[in-house]
Formats: sequence, C-alpha cells, structure tokens
Amino acid sequence: MNILIDALPESVVVGGTEYRIETGFRTSILFEMLIRDRRIPDHLKLSQMLKLYYPRIPDDEEEAAEKILWFYNCGRQRGDARNRTAPGFRRGKALYSFEQDAFLIYAAFLSQYGIDLQDVRDMHWWRFAALFEGLSEDQRIKRVMRIRGMDISGLPAEEAKRVRELKQLYALPDEGTADGCVSLARRNTELKEYVRRRLKEVKQCVRPQGGD
Repeated sequence: MNILIDALPESVVVGGTEYRIETGFRTSILFEMLIRDRRIPDHLKLSQMLKLYYPRIPDDEEEAAEKILWFYNCGRQRGDARNRTAPGFRRGKALYSFEQDAFLIYAAFLSQYGIDLQDVRDMHWWRFAALFEGLSEDQRIKRVMRIRGMDISGLPAEEAKRVRELKQLYALPDEGTADGCVSLARRNTELKEYVRRRLKEVKQCVRPQGGD
C-alpha cells in the first residue's frame, strides 16, 4: 500500500473474513512495549497482542498475529530494511524505546510538527510512523538514536572512548526489535508446548510396576 494514494487500513482479512483492528498509534506503541517487556511470559505476550488489536479475535490466531505484524510494519515487508517503522530497525536492533524515550519523542513531535501528542485524541499508526521517520536529524531523539547505532570500530581511541560513554549513557535495556521479539516469543511458546506434550506422553506410558 502507498500512504500517498491509498486509504489507511482500518481492518485486515484473516481466513477470508474481514476483521476490524485498532489503528490508533497508542495501540501500536503499547504493542511494542508489551512485546519487548522481558517480565511478561511469552505465551501471555502473544495472547495480549491479539487482544490489543482485535475487538473480535479471529479463530486462526497464527494468521491473525501475522496480520498484526503486517499492520505494525505499515504494510511493508519485514525483510526490507528500508521499510521498517523507524530507522532503528536497520541493523536488526531497535535504537529507540517508546518507554525510555517517551519525553524525547513527545518533545520532537511538538517542536517539529507543532503536534502535542497529549492533545491528540487519535492518530492512525501509519501516520504516526511516517512522522516519526520524518523527524529531523537535529531532533535530540534522532541524535540519541544515531549514537546508539554508531559503529566505533576504526575511530580514533579518544573518539571511540567518547562514543562508548555516550552509548552507555543512552543504552536500552533490550535492543530487540518488535518483529524479533514476536518470533522469539513464538519459538519459546512452541518449545514449551512441545515439552509439555512430551512429558504428558511419557507419564501416560509409564505404568506402576506390579509386585511379585
């Protein structure tokens, strides 16, 4: 889809049926915060992401989750680095956090666009993502993101030391992308379910030894 000529989506098709989804930017921000939160068990992340986006959850939860990622990535291929929601995904890791960088992002929208996000009742996620990508490199959030993504190899010793200190100052507790976190949560959940089934099968096969 092309944001310049196509209407922004308000629904997705799962199993041949159209389902309305929550399109507001706050929903997708909550999704990203949820999926990157290490304190929440993986199986709960997957179920909660469905509840976040779908007023009526589809029966095919696997395809429903895929459609969430399609929407979150603004209708573009996850493998296309140019098309990630923000430049932070370009090296396979996030360079921003909607939780840790909330003040910087809020200030950047107000400074550059005159948009007070506190006053915005609703804004489509794709519109928010486009504005976020379009923030000037002069905005502090973009400078912080640039520092997080900098490669210090090849820099003079003093410069490398300075950048390393800045990286430590602005370090994120979790640099995984939302896509990567969803994939990891799926694998962990599937592994735990496999182990659970195997243990159940083993218990069913074990029979008490009879006495002589």
